[in-house]
Amino acid sequence: MDAITRSAGWQVVDSNAERGDANYKKTVTWGVAPELWVTYVEDLITQVSVVIVFGVDRNAVETLADRIAALLTPYSRQELLVMPSGETPKAEQARYLVRLALSASDSFDPEIFEKIQTAAGDRDPEIRNAAAWAIVYLSWPQCESLLRRLAENDPDERVRAGARMLLESLKDG
Repeated sequence: MDAITRSAGWQVVDSNAERGDANYKKTVTWGVAPELWVTYVEDLITQVSVVIVFGVDRNAVETLADRIAALLTPYSRQELLVMPSGETPKAEQARYLVRLALSASDSFDPEIFEKIQTAAGDRDPEIRNAAAWAIVYLSWPQCESLLRRLAENDPDERVRAGARMLLESLKDG
């Protein structure tokens, strides 16, 4: 994404470099044209990232999104929704959950929520913990309830403590 933005000459209009969440994610927004922006979000722990194109003119947004997609080869929705098998290494399962959360829009998506909710109930505490971290990227009310359930009822103290800390971070903005 750095190469794309440099060659296009886009100007940074916002960054989280000086904010409290900079220790676990990188967020940069560039102004492409009047009323057209691109935001890059990267989870620094899993190194999963997403590019979001937004603006007033839907055609301009779609055109730019298609151009960027041609350069970056993003996952399709169908690929994103395929849950990894139980044989998949835990680190890749965690990356999957973060990738799924980063791909979600602000509008509630029951398919994505169901996948994260399933992971939050996994028998492995590391997978439940990864589900809790993925929730941080979602702004749906259902996610806060799920995180609260993990904070209060998870059988593993580490997952409960992590979920409590994440709930506090959501309150802090």
